Amino acid sequence: MNTLTPTGTNGDCLICHEKAWRLVVRSEDLEYRCRPGTWDLVACAACGHVYIHPLPAAADVPALYPATYYTVNCNSPIYLDGAVVEKKMVQDARRLRDAVRGVNVRSIVDIGGGNLTRLMKLQEVFGAGTEAICLDFQFDAAALAAAKTAGLRLVQGNVETDLSALRDNGHDLIIMRQLIEHLRDPRAALREVFRKLAPGGLLIIDTPNRGGLDYALFKSRYWGGYHIPRHFHLFSQPHLVRLLEETGYQIFRRGYTPSIAFWIISFRNWLGLNSNERSRSFWEFLYLKNLPVSGSFFVLDLLWSKLGFQTSNQFVFAQKRG
Repeated sequence: MNTLTPTGTNGDCLICHEKAWRLVVRSEDLEYRCRPGTWDLVACAACGHVYIHPLPAAADVPALYPATYYTVNCNSPIYLDGAVVEKKMVQDARRLRDAVRGVNVRSIVDIGGGNLTRLMKLQEVFGAGTEAICLDFQFDAAALAAAKTAGLRLVQGNVETDLSALRDNGHDLIIMRQLIEHLRDPRAALREVFRKLAPGGLLIIDTPNRGGLDYALFKSRYWGGYHIPRHFHLFSQPHLVRLLEETGYQIFRRGYTPSIAFWIISFRNWLGLNSNERSRSFWEFLYLKNLPVSGSFFVLDLLWSKLGFQTSNQFVFAQKRG
């Protein structure tokens, strides 16, 4: 629960360890209503890093992800599957292969890989002989069957507490997409991942960025990237780069990409719509599978980035020295 004050000196900034903070936004869970009450996102008084305060206890985290959460709920307006997703995953895999030319990729680990579609496309693009591993909290029957058919290895575990099933210095490409912002201690997780990367291997991170046009419009409360209370850390790119360098990595590549989902969630939050399921509201055309809507936001963000501005999604490729 929140502290009910606009400032305090009892925080602990992940980036600089400053205790003083100021309130950024106080809100209930606008998307899923996982429990009554509000949470606070605060900014470090010294460096400006934004984080949830107080940090939920580890035992309380599972309750923040209800059974209606979009990753496992096909009725969610944010859930996306089908032919369009398959095509995008193939395109993304090919772009990633091209972006990491020069790195000998023999083993890929996708942390938080969901329904395995992304990992299967990466294995196809990098070659059938490439080891492909997905690490996640749990896997349903469909994932188990898909893994068996595709020859993928599934590892049940938590990136923050247990990566022992992965080899030290054993994996060339480790992927953490839309994950680091959910971690209680990203610094410790990055150190663990560093041990598992092969020398010269790459860690691929993408995460929300407080810098897009949608952020500017909705930052007072409704911005989808807040994802209160599930996003524990919201990184600026300089802060993310600093954290990676302090944990042993060197930066291979970085930038910004369009963020369709945050546009849609922001508007839905503003209009009082949720992410559990679509209602009878006129505004329910704002959902991810509506291709004209998604396409419009994609083009808007693409043009915005071409003009030299940031979007609300950032990526960093970080390399293990040596």
